[in-house]
Amino acid sequence: MTFLGMLVLSVVFYKERTCFLDISFHLFYILKDGDFAIQNNRFGAFFTQLFPLLGSKLGFSLSAIAVAYSASFVILPFLVFLIIYVGLKNSRVAIAYLLFIVFMTTHTFYWIQSEFPQAISFLFIVIALLDNAAISNKMPAPNFWLAVSVLSFTVCFTHPLTLFPFSFFIAYYYIVYSEKRKIVASLALIYFSFFVIKSIFFKTEYDIQAIGKIKNLIILFPNYHNLISTKNFLRYLFFDYYFIILALIACIMLYFKKAKYKILALQFIFFIGYSLLVNVSYPDGAHQFYLENQYLTLSFLVAIPFAYDVFPAIKDSRLQYSILSLICAISLLRMSYAHQGYSNRLQWNREILRKTQNLPNRKLIIPGSKVPMDTLFMTWSSSYEFWLLSTIEEGVSRSIIIEEKENEFDWALPSNKAFISRWGIFEYPTLNKRYFVFSDTTGYVKMR
Repeated sequence: MTFLGMLVLSVVFYKERTCFLDISFHLFYILKDGDFAIQNNRFGAFFTQLFPLLGSKLGFSLSAIAVAYSASFVILPFLVFLIIYVGLKNSRVAIAYLLFIVFMTTHTFYWIQSEFPQAISFLFIVIALLDNAAISNKMPAPNFWLAVSVLSFTVCFTHPLTLFPFSFFIAYYYIVYSEKRKIVASLALIYFSFFVIKSIFFKTEYDIQAIGKIKNLIILFPNYHNLISTKNFLRYLFFDYYFIILALIACIMLYFKKAKYKILALQFIFFIGYSLLVNVSYPDGAHQFYLENQYLTLSFLVAIPFAYDVFPAIKDSRLQYSILSLICAISLLRMSYAHQGYSNRLQWNREILRKTQNLPNRKLIIPGSKVPMDTLFMTWSSSYEFWLLSTIEEGVSRSIIIEEKENEFDWALPSNKAFISRWGIFEYPTLNKRYFVFSDTTGYVKMR
């Protein structure tokens, strides 16, 4: 029912999810090129991008493709859940995966582009395979090593942040299943080998820039508690990610009671250490949808111990089901309630389209000083968002772009037969007329 609820929300709010930053950008290039739009070697995004790509090959309408693209980010975790629960017959890893999804997901329900949750999906299949091997008396078959190798390769390349959840679950199994340490160590060697290869031979400027932020650990020492990001993080924990706090407290109490101090120390060190790492990387804060994606590892660090240790300690199966159902129901309400900011953003774009639809020149450049940044968050993808929204709702594609620097696009004013974006100039004849309905051959004008 949780995945069904998320699927319904993904359809109801498909415009909020697709007419938003990276997804509109990716969708533009998928439809323009008729191919995947994989960036920074993060090819794990192939599954979700397959939906709009196949939709375009089959001639679906743009709105149907956008709906399918939005839904794909729910279909992927649902299929992974089924693979773990039904295919691999591992209920506790399936519960851990479900908890990982619902514990924290709020604003990332609308910023769906990130490859990190997709990488974690594949990682949970690895965990289920290892878990089955750990509790079995048999040595893993060759197909086990083939499967975990392929999946580890995919996880590693899909997002670099998987280093932290992978390291945590490997350490957890190494402590708990001492008799299976050779298997655990072998799996660790496979992943870390791929990680080293990627870091040396397939590094990207984007990943290098992100890693460079770690130097803030030294620069900002010891004033971590005074950072804007730290203060925001504490507010997020209590008002949005409260299940993380409650589950963490439950884990701490259980581990103290059962004297499992190694697991307690492992969870505590990873939780505090990773929180600190994110906060010092963005000391002045950032938009919550972006930081929430960074914080998702915390959900992982709590979900596995809670599902493995706390949940079985609740002997009444009806109480277990009730707790899980309550967590999922409240989380769905939280996801739904968070739509308002993204709906407001969408509505502002609609108002611009409505107010300018009868102008003699409808190809517009809007100065950044004229837009409400507290509503829009970011504007780098404005041209793609306006294209997508106008084509879906009006049947005509509009060319509108928002400047981030004064006079940034003055050079584009004479362009009368091209769509201008921050990343390129696209002549009308080169675009698929089914999805790019550009007919305005006037030049661009600046709104005053």
